[in-house]
Amino acid sequence: MKKLYPLLTLIILLSCFSSCEKKTDFELRGELENFKSERILVVYDDPEVKLDTIYPKDGKFLYKLIPDTIHLFRLVDEAGRAIPIFADKGDRVTLTGSFEQPEVSGDGANRDYQEFRERIASIQHDSAAVSKAAEDFIRSHPQSFASAYLIDRYFVQVPDPDVERIKGLIDPLSGNIKDCRVLSTVLQTIPQKNEPQLTNVSYFSCKDRSGKYVSWSSKEGYTLINFWASWNELSKIRRDSLAEQVKRLPKDEFRVLNLSLDFNEKSWLSACKDDSEQWIEICDNKGWENQIIKQQNIKRLPANILVDRSRKILGTNLYGEALYDKVMQLTQNKD
Repeated sequence: MKKLYPLLTLIILLSCFSSCEKKTDFELRGELENFKSERILVVYDDPEVKLDTIYPKDGKFLYKLIPDTIHLFRLVDEAGRAIPIFADKGDRVTLTGSFEQPEVSGDGANRDYQEFRERIASIQHDSAAVSKAAEDFIRSHPQSFASAYLIDRYFVQVPDPDVERIKGLIDPLSGNIKDCRVLSTVLQTIPQKNEPQLTNVSYFSCKDRSGKYVSWSSKEGYTLINFWASWNELSKIRRDSLAEQVKRLPKDEFRVLNLSLDFNEKSWLSACKDDSEQWIEICDNKGWENQIIKQQNIKRLPANILVDRSRKILGTNLYGEALYDKVMQLTQNKD
C-alpha cells in the first residue's frame, strides 16, 4: 500500500499542473438567432490584414486561434454588417443575439465594447450623440483596445475627419494601445495639418458579382479604384478606356477595382464588363453614401484613386498615358 503513495502523489501533481496551466488559445463561441447565411467573413485588422471564413450551422459556431498578441478582427455578414471582436490569449468570448443587435460576453476589450454598444442603443440614429458617446468612452478607457477601434470607426472613417480631434483622442491613450496597427494606420491615414486630402484609403470591403468579398492583402501590387455608374455616360467612356489600358500593364502588379455608384443592381450588372485577375467589378448599392466616396470627398464622376498594397494614395484621376507612365514608373523602380 505504501508503494501507491508516490504514484498517487505524481498523478495529483500532474493533474494540478494540467488544470493550472494557463490557456494560450482564444475561443469565440457563437449562437446567433435566426441566422440563415452559409458563412461569416472574418476580417483581421490588427496586427495584420487578412481574411478567414466561418461556416456556422443553424447560427452556431466555434472559432479558435492562438494569438501571440491581441488581435482585432471583424465578423462581417452577407449584408456587410460588422461586429468587432478582440482576441487575446486565454480569452473565452460568447456571441449571442444577431448582427443587428449583438451581445458579446467576455473580458477586456470585448466587455468594454459591449458596454459602449449598450450606451448607444437608444441613440443610434443620432450621429452627433453617438460621436459624443464614443469620445466620452475613449477618454474614460485609455487602456482599452476598444478605444482604438472607436477612433477609427467614428472619427477617421467619416467625411472630412477632424485631425486635431483625432490626435487629441489618441494622445492620452496607453503606449501599447497607441502602438497597435489600427492606430498606426490611422496616423498614416489622417492628413497632417493644412493638408487638404487624406494620404491613405481606409480599409473597405465590397462584394463582386458572385457575392465574394474582394480582399486586400500584401500580395497585390498597385490598385486603381475606379468610380463609375451606369447612369453616367462620361464615367462609362472613361471606364472603357481603362479596360483597354489594362492590357498594356503588368498583369501581376496592377489591377482595377471598378466601384459602381449604382443603386439599382440590375442596371449595374447589365453595364458590367467581364471580370479577370486585373479587372474586378464591385458595388455596394449605396451610391454616394459609399464609405470611400464619402471619406475621399468625391463629388463628381468620373474619378479614380491609385493606391499601393498598403492603400497609400499614389495618384488621382489618372487616365491614358498618364496612368500608363505612372504604373510603369512604379513597377520598374521596385527594389
